[in-house]
Amino acid sequence: MTAKETRLKVIDGAGESSERPKRAPVAVVTGAGRGIGRALVDVLYNRGYDVIAVVRSLNDVRDIFSVDPNRIFPVRCDVEEPSTETVLSEFIETQSGRVDLLFNNAGFGASGMGIDGLDYRELDRVLNVHCYGAIRCVRACMPFLRQSESATIVNISSRFGSLDWVASGAVPHDQATYPYRIAKAALNMFSSCLSIELKEERIKVLAIDPGKVKTRFGPVDADIEPVDSARAIVDLVEKNTGTGLFLNVSGDSLPW
Repeated sequence: MTAKETRLKVIDGAGESSERPKRAPVAVVTGAGRGIGRALVDVLYNRGYDVIAVVRSLNDVRDIFSVDPNRIFPVRCDVEEPSTETVLSEFIETQSGRVDLLFNNAGFGASGMGIDGLDYRELDRVLNVHCYGAIRCVRACMPFLRQSESATIVNISSRFGSLDWVASGAVPHDQATYPYRIAKAALNMFSSCLSIELKEERIKVLAIDPGKVKTRFGPVDADIEPVDSARAIVDLVEKNTGTGLFLNVSGDSLPW
């Protein structure tokens, strides 16, 4: 996708946005203020989705909201907080009443490369954001995902959450912290459990490794722009028909 393609459409001089389909698909993106989350908002918007952008600060998305307030709906919601379920659920009920795609993307890095440097408070917080936060958002969205004819939950995971790869040394031990790896492994387990529970309801659940993305918390050898990762993720989600999968952005299966 070119820079031109990823740029948000601007409303016309009269202040009217272009007419949209009566039932545009609705996507919820957490961690939408920057990095992969912000790129997902851009990509989804340009593909015709109405986007509910979950952010910790409305200032993070004020520029997008001002472009098209009829299709991008920012909501201030900290996924660390138990109130997330109520706040997000009430907001969705007001704005759309339906969710077709949920991207659990909120997250952050951590310190503590080894056992001696592990900080319990930091471990608690990383687990809270990456795993508990995803659970809160799924619970908030469930009534609205059930209103969709084709719903998908996407948990942005990491190869560092793969038990097989960590145990085999396929991913370098010194490139991710204990809290990050533990949290992503927990998110993967949640993804797998949820996919089994929701299979009969035909709600798909995917865990996706976005790759080595150039973000604030990206690896030192990051080589993928956020928008390229976001485009690949959305491509994958739109083409995929399976559930209970752990994939990279090329569509290859990763070991749990």
